[in-house]
Amino acid sequence: MNIKSIAIATAVVAVLAGCKDKTPPPPTEANITLVEAVTETVKNPHQVCKDVVVTHRVQPKDENKLLGTVGGAAAGAALGNQIGGGSGKVIATAAGTIAGALAGREIQDNVQKGDVVTTTEKQCHTEYTTSEKVVGYNVTYNVAGVPSTVRLESKPVGSTFPIQDGKVILPQ
Repeated sequence: MNIKSIAIATAVVAVLAGCKDKTPPPPTEANITLVEAVTETVKNPHQVCKDVVVTHRVQPKDENKLLGTVGGAAAGAALGNQIGGGSGKVIATAAGTIAGALAGREIQDNVQKGDVVTTTEKQCHTEYTTSEKVVGYNVTYNVAGVPSTVRLESKPVGSTFPIQDGKVILPQ
């Protein structure tokens, strides 16, 4: 071979070497661009109790109001007996007895309605407090300029995910 041929061959090899495919190597990391906490509202119940003064009506001991009726009748008879004379006195005594019995019964009823007992009772009810609970993280990352988003249970550590065999390795 002559020198001219060697020079041409060398030039061709150099040109072909310069034309070799210059594809970049595959990425080894995915860059994390955004981490957003995903939350949910939780309602927590708790009991709230307080002492309250309560007034109750006392159950009457004399449901038929006999004491008031008899006492009123006696008082009415005594007053009626003071009026008139003869048969008028008898009628006044009878009318006083009836009127006294009715009045005595009504008076006892009013007194029994006013009989009350005041006590202190503990009254409770349920109240709720709300709080936010983190249930995961939406993580956005880029591989060669292409964004992807994934939900993770815990916040990622660092700013990248490794890539092995062309796949992004996400933390467990």
